[in-house]
Amino acid sequence: MSQLIYEFYSPTGLKKNKNVSNSSRLVLKEAERFGVHWEIVSGTQIICLTYNGKTQTYYHQVPSSTTALAKYACNNKRVTTNLLTHADVSVPKGYRLKRSASAEYIKEIYDDLHKPLVVKPSDGTWGENITVNVTDFDTFTKAIDTAFAYGGTHSKTIIIEEMFAGEEYRILATREKVIGILNRRPASVLGNGVDPIKILIQEKNKNPLRGVKNGTASHLKIRMDQKMKNTLAEQGLSFDTIPEEGERIFLRNVSNVSQGGDAIDFTDLVHPSVNEIALKAIRAIPGLSFAGVDFLSTDITKPQTKDSYVIIEINDSPGFDIHDYPYEGENRHAAREFLFLMFPELRSKKV
Repeated sequence: MSQLIYEFYSPTGLKKNKNVSNSSRLVLKEAERFGVHWEIVSGTQIICLTYNGKTQTYYHQVPSSTTALAKYACNNKRVTTNLLTHADVSVPKGYRLKRSASAEYIKEIYDDLHKPLVVKPSDGTWGENITVNVTDFDTFTKAIDTAFAYGGTHSKTIIIEEMFAGEEYRILATREKVIGILNRRPASVLGNGVDPIKILIQEKNKNPLRGVKNGTASHLKIRMDQKMKNTLAEQGLSFDTIPEEGERIFLRNVSNVSQGGDAIDFTDLVHPSVNEIALKAIRAIPGLSFAGVDFLSTDITKPQTKDSYVIIEINDSPGFDIHDYPYEGENRHAAREFLFLMFPELRSKKV
């Protein structure tokens, strides 16, 4: 199935708008396999699925069973944090900051939190405008400006949190089951003792799993930009450095696949307590039926304690193509599970 495109109405008729997400495209591919009719409602980004006279709808990766209350909670990271705290789920200590906050209050927040800090937009996506490893006040104030400028729309609020030292994972789940768990490894290259970092990046980008934003690949190509150059410089490296054979060089401080990271399947390696916590977290958000849980742990293979993990975010519209096509590991058939969420009767159908 080729890339699909949403349309919008214009005075001269329907025009192309934007690409259907790769995750949604995979759902429609599964729908066809199971004999489910689908259509995109013209002029919208709503997709209707019909099977045996029953119709279900979804928008991007949000099924109609997810309520407006759940979307409100997930779109405001501080509301999510407060709901998780109420459910006795571990979250990083932090504060929500308004643009109108006084300089005195900003300094109070800085002094109250243990360093390093993370500063991010309260409604951000794709790992954009996030600053991590903030340890001094000058960097802190610059990070605040960066977060407020998210998307060019000047976010009204941002989040400032204590940074948790652990590996980052994305847990995909419904209220009833965990579908898949991925370790999100920051953009990196593995040295061969011969090629410089810039060549290693170019070679890694040739992997068919890597493509461009809004394309049909589960991972994005690694972009060489000034921010990456700065990250390398902090390590005493440059694009011309030749890493030793087997030496892994990390190119970014954030682990998002959208920033060139790798999704490594960990579903069968985690301790059962991780699944229990993930389901508890999703059930803490009223009306949330399907989500991606961003989970940090000091060791995800061991029993989790309140001090060994935190949940930093819950995404009500998670991209799940990385679970079907991870950089390393097993296909978890997340698109099929999304379809089964809307049509449970399909689970017993042979295709």
